[in-house]
Order: sequence, then structure tokens, then C-alpha cells
Amino acid sequence: MRTLIFNILLSASCLVLSMNGQNLVQANSSAKQDLQNATTRLSDLRKSIEDEKIPLASDIGKLEREAQEKRSEVDRLNRIRDNRDANLIQLKEEVKEGDNEIEFIRGILADYSRSWSETTPPAERSILKKIAQFKNDSEPTNRKEQIQSLLQVTSTSANFLQMQAAGVRFPGNAIVPPEGTREEGTFWSLGPVLYFAGEEGSSGLVEKHSYTSDGNSMELSSGGSFPDEPARLIPSSPETAILIQQTLRSESGGVGILPLDPTMGKASVLEVGEPTILEELQKGGIWIYPILFFACLSVLIAIFKSLQIFTIQSPRSPVTLAGYFSGPFERLRKTAQGYRGNKSEILEEILYEIIIDCQERLEKGLPLVAITAAIAPLLGLLGTVTGMIDVFRQITNFANPENSELARGISEALVTTKFGLVTAIPALVIHALLNRRLQGLVSKMEGFSARLVHLKKENPTDLNNENKDESAD
Repeated sequence: MRTLIFNILLSASCLVLSMNGQNLVQANSSAKQDLQNATTRLSDLRKSIEDEKIPLASDIGKLEREAQEKRSEVDRLNRIRDNRDANLIQLKEEVKEGDNEIEFIRGILADYSRSWSETTPPAERSILKKIAQFKNDSEPTNRKEQIQSLLQVTSTSANFLQMQAAGVRFPGNAIVPPEGTREEGTFWSLGPVLYFAGEEGSSGLVEKHSYTSDGNSMELSSGGSFPDEPARLIPSSPETAILIQQTLRSESGGVGILPLDPTMGKASVLEVGEPTILEELQKGGIWIYPILFFACLSVLIAIFKSLQIFTIQSPRSPVTLAGYFSGPFERLRKTAQGYRGNKSEILEEILYEIIIDCQERLEKGLPLVAITAAIAPLLGLLGTVTGMIDVFRQITNFANPENSELARGISEALVTTKFGLVTAIPALVIHALLNRRLQGLVSKMEGFSARLVHLKKENPTDLNNENKDESAD
């Protein structure tokens, strides 16, 4: 049984080995055939790739050249864009600078127009209306209209200045001070000076300023017109009025003499408006009177004490008991000479009492000068306070108080302060000088008395003999 099984297994194994050998041969042949076919296909593929590579390389080069051209075009367009942006920024800056220059020019023209309108006298406005070509329409709204308006004003002023260079004569009326009546007459504008000769004999220079009724300066533009304000005559001397009257009444072609005021009338106004001392004191109000009282009192005391103190001469010769000296020094010498005691301390006390008595007599009245120096500024300050209270009261009670009322309160404030300081400063200086001189005299009297006491100690016998001789004589 075992042998049968072994034979069966052996036969099966041989059969399997025989079949495997045939499969291996077939597989080997098949693999070789597949390798050859793959090699052939690879060769064909490489050949086809080589055949296709040349046109592809040509196409790639063409595309790269086109890409380079596109990049160059993009770069060029970017540069153009950048240049356009830079030009736009530059143009914006130029436009901004141009706007600033135009605004600057407009400001200059506006300032010139305002300045010219402020210096245009009311009397010259009638003739200016004839040469001005202003349109009485609405005010300019945009900058172009404003500049055109200002240029028109500038042209008008230039034309009128050319007329003024040769002199312009025209009729009109002016207010004649001090009555304030209007008088018809003839004006003559010659450069910066304006003359007037009235039909009733009033003549003189005319005010050149031009202000509106509310105190603000007049602004002229093509949308507005000159306000109708009267011309005012400046008070002049009779000689000046006669010269102006004769010249303006003379016939054409004649020769005349006209006065010229380089200050344009300001000197005449200041001369007429300069207040006197009495008028200035009246502006000080009630508190100016105590200031004047203390000022007069201190002046009288200062004069009296100056004569009393400065007339005392200090001794220039050596101190002796037998000499002669002036003033309190002679009184000290006589007291020391007539002393009969033996104690120098008593003589020294007597002389010191004389010095104290003389000092009190000389110092009498000086404190009033010092009080004046101290109280005058306080009175001036009090006047300042009351004056300002008056000003604020006017402002509180009235919405638009008169300028004269405000000026009255301000004048009271300033005048009292002024005279208070004018009184206090000299009083302070005089008191210091007199007090210094007095202290010097007291020191010299003390030294003089000390020398007398020393001489009395040294020569008591000679002094007694001299006294006896004097009594015998």
C-alpha cells in the first residue's frame, strides 16, 4: 500500500515538472518577442519625437519673441502711464500755484481799491462818478467777476490820478466850521491837496479822509457806488483863506500862490485841538482838585524848607571856642563857651539837646512833602477808577454811547493819573534831597559839638580868662 502511494506521488511529480519546463520555454520566447516589439516602438517614438521637435522649437522661439515684444510694449505703456501721472501731478501743482498767484493779485487789487477809496475825499466823488463806468448791478459772486471789478476800480483811479496831476477844478459844496453850514463854491484838486473857495467867502483846505457813518472804511467795487457824504472844511488862518480865495477866483491862465500843508491838514487839526492846561484840568473831574491842593502845598513847603536848610553854611574854618560861625553852629559855640561847669558829660548833653531841637525845627513840614508823594498817585488811581466806572456805566445804559461821553470818562481816568504822578515824582525827589541835606547837617553838628567838648576839656582855664576879659571889655 505504501509503495503504491509513493509511486503515485512520484508519477505526479514527474508530470508536473515536465509541464513547467514547457511553460518556461514559452515564457522566455514570449518575453523576447515583447522586448523586441517594445524596442521597435521606442525607436519609432524617438524618431517621431525628433521629427516633431524642430517645428516645436521654432514655435517656442516665435512665442518667446512675441512674449518679449509684449513685455516691451507693457513696459512702454507703463512708462507712458507714469509720465502721464507725473505730468498730471505737475499740472495740478502748476494750477495750484496759478490759483495762489491769482489770489495774491486779487488781494493786492482789493487792498489798493480799499486804500484808494479811503483816501478819496467826499468832494471828489461827484467827478469820480462821471469818469467811473460802474454797473449798478449785484455784487460779484465768483472770482472772475471780482477781479474784473477790481481792475475796473484800478483803471478808474489811474485815470483820475492823471487828471489830478494837472489839477481838476469842479463845483460843489462843503460844510464850513464852526457853524456847520453848507456853502456852495469851487473845489480844486491838485495831487494830494484839495482846496475850496466858497461863494460867501469861506476858503481853506478840505479834509481828505473818507469813512462811512459807522466808522468803518469805505470799500469800493463795481457793484456799489460812492456814498454821498459832505466835504468838511479845515479851519485855516485868514491869510491862508485869502490866498486860496484869490487863486481859485483868478481867471484861467493866470498865476496864483497856494499854501501847501505837508501834513495834509493834520498839523492844523492838532493845533486847533491842542488843549490848554485849564481845559486839561477840567477834564480831570472832581479828583483833580485834591491833587492840585496837595501839589500846591508841597511846592510851598519845599520852597520854604529849601531856603531854610540850604542857607545853613557848614563851618569851613577850624573849630574854636572863640571863633564865629553861622546858624546853629554859632549857637553851639556860644553854649559851649558860656558853660561854667566842670563835667564834660553835662556839656555834651546840653549840646545834644540843642542839636535835637534844631533838627526838629528843620524837619518840621517835611513829612507833608512825603505824604504828598505817597497820596498823589492814590488820588490819581482813584480818579482812574471813577473815570472807568463812568465809561462802563455809559456802555451799560446805552447800547451805542456817544464818543464824547466815553472820551469824558477816559479823560478823567488818564488826566488824574497823569497829574497824580506829576505831583508825586517831584515831591518824592525833593523830600529825598532835603532829607539827605538835613541828615548831613545833623552829622556835621554832632561832629562840631564833639570838637567843642574836646576843646573845653583841654583849655578850661583859658576859656575862663577869655570870658573874664570879654566881660571886662
